[in-house]
Formats: sequence, structure tokens, C-alpha cells
Amino acid sequence: MWRKTPTIMSYNKKMYPCTCSDCGKSAEVPFQPKEGKPVYCRECLPKHRTPRF
Repeated sequence: MWRKTPTIMSYNKKMYPCTCSDCGKSAEVPFQPKEGKPVYCRECLPKHRTPRF
């Protein structure tokens, strides 16, 4: 999911500051967070994803 090397698309992505709903750390996400919806940092996101089969 997350690439360590930059791609062409990642150069143009605007990042938005947020606070992780799980651990409370500051993070940045590539979308505008909406009021009332949880946002997770890179470390917490895998804990809240449903497994893909």
C-alpha cells in the first residue's frame, strides 16, 4: 500500500494534517478528513483494516 519511493502521482498529492483516532499522534493523510469519521496514522491503519482474501 505505502511506497517508500516517490511516484509521479505522489508529487502532486496535497497532504492534510490530522490526529490519529487510535493513538492520538499527529499524522498527514492524502485526503481531507471529515468530521465524525475516524482517521488513522500509518502505524494504526493496519489494525483497523479488514483482511483481503
